[in-house]
Amino acid sequence: MKLECISMKGSGKSNEDAYVIQQVKHVYAVIDGITSLIPYESAAGQTGGAIAAELVKKQLEAMPEDVALHDYLGTVNEALQEQMRHSGIDLEKKEALWGAACAVVHVGDTHIEYAQLGDCMIFAVYDDDMVRPLTHTQVSHLEQAALAKWEQGINEGLCTRTELHERCMDILIHNRYQANGPGGYGVMNGDAACRDFIEYGRMNRVGVKALVLVTDGLFMPRALGGAQPRWEETVLPIVHKGLQRYTDELIALENNDPECIRYIRFKKSDDKTGIILYLQ
Repeated sequence: MKLECISMKGSGKSNEDAYVIQQVKHVYAVIDGITSLIPYESAAGQTGGAIAAELVKKQLEAMPEDVALHDYLGTVNEALQEQMRHSGIDLEKKEALWGAACAVVHVGDTHIEYAQLGDCMIFAVYDDDMVRPLTHTQVSHLEQAALAKWEQGINEGLCTRTELHERCMDILIHNRYQANGPGGYGVMNGDAACRDFIEYGRMNRVGVKALVLVTDGLFMPRALGGAQPRWEETVLPIVHKGLQRYTDELIALENNDPECIRYIRFKKSDDKTGIILYLQ
């Protein structure tokens, strides 16, 4: 099976994304680490988000072949809880927890199994270029309020990312507390309630020419005053141009808008990780 993978650091200090390519087991995943609101850095200089992403990666690479993906993500979440406890993290404080979003697939001869948490996405692309999202961005309903407030700030004359971020900080902090809670979103952060938010399924491979797995840093951003881009605007360029060219063009767009005022987003450049699997 031909594949392409990319993982690039954004404008932050380190790349908190990770990925899994297990061609013998036919298991592939993208992972987006989430740093705690209370700053944490290991002796080696790793943030909590980077540690979480690396732990999820290693756990998925060691996944037994006879286990269900969604069950195993729950097991990985328990391992993350143990790692945080070992590191002295107060597990009662949501603002102290490390976290990770994840999208993972197991590609069989006739079927594809998948599981997901957070805002990592999986897409099946058919022979006729129809794009089928297998997952849902679990945080999108919460992010919309912050993005709307960001855009309102631009329209009122704010012109730096720092000012805009400060304006939206209350919503961003509020959203973090909704992890694995009623009306919130799923994320691996050691909370046992994570299991209730794992999305998973099984589909047949008939007519599927490619699978695309991406962290949210590869989503095409929304232009100021414009409509939310359709998934096809992210996925089809990846399939037709390849991940590297798509990513290069997205980074060029971001570099031309460092203050995030032409394209609505919270960071100049988020970490970017993607895998495209060509099934035919």
